[in-house]
Parts: sequence; structure tokens; C-alpha cells
Amino acid sequence: MAYSWSEYRCFMGGRFVTGIRGFKYKTSRVTEDIYAEGDEPVDVSFGNRAYEGEIKVLQNELEAIVLAGGGDIYSLPPFTIVHSFVPKNGNISKPVVVTMEDCYFKEVEEAMEQGATFMEVTLPVRVGKITRKL
Repeated sequence: MAYSWSEYRCFMGGRFVTGIRGFKYKTSRVTEDIYAEGDEPVDVSFGNRAYEGEIKVLQNELEAIVLAGGGDIYSLPPFTIVHSFVPKNGNISKPVVVTMEDCYFKEVEEAMEQGATFMEVTLPVRVGKITRKL
């Protein structure tokens, strides 16, 4: 069964992040084909894993994060972001918890246009490791 946004929670910096509007995380791994005789690969080698992510937050959530960094979002010590999906009302699916460890914010870009009723800020995150528990 698929999870909905209403079953999602984000925990970061010792508290639940209520101003989160979206997120993205990605894992990748270097692979390389090994060639020998002929022009077809004879095997494959595996290299390093890499992780990256981002969170989308409301402006007031950004201000809370900046305040936690003493006014500088880049002064925050490495932190963990926990994404959890907990089924509601007897849903037979199991909870899923995805943990992004050793995180740092990489950049902040704020923008708003005429007529907007709120500001949404996307914060790219450097991630040391991503783990998933089912």
C-alpha cells in the first residue's frame, strides 16, 4: 500500500519539523564495466556510494534553523534528518524510517514573487549516509 503525505513526519535538530513542504534524497553507486577480450564487458566493478538530499521548508522553519545555528545556517554541527512514514487507522503497511546522517546545509536561496501568500525555500543537504528500516 502506498503512503500519503498525511502519514509522513520529519524529525531534525531534536524536534519534529512542522514547516516541511517536501523532501528529496538520493543514493548512488559508482559502477564500471570491465573490458578484456573483445568489445563487450566481461565483468563489472563497484566503487563508492554517494548520497545527497534536499528539504523544502516554509520561511519560518528556515528562520528556526538559522536561529539554531546562532544566526548562521553553516555553523550548525552535523545533524541527522529522520523521515518516517507511519500508517494510520489500521493500515496493514509497516512503518518505514529513512535516516539521513552526518548532514550539512550546502546553500540557501530565498525568492518570492508578487502575489505569493508564503515563501517556500529549498535547502540542498550534504548527506554522509542514508539508511532505511522497514
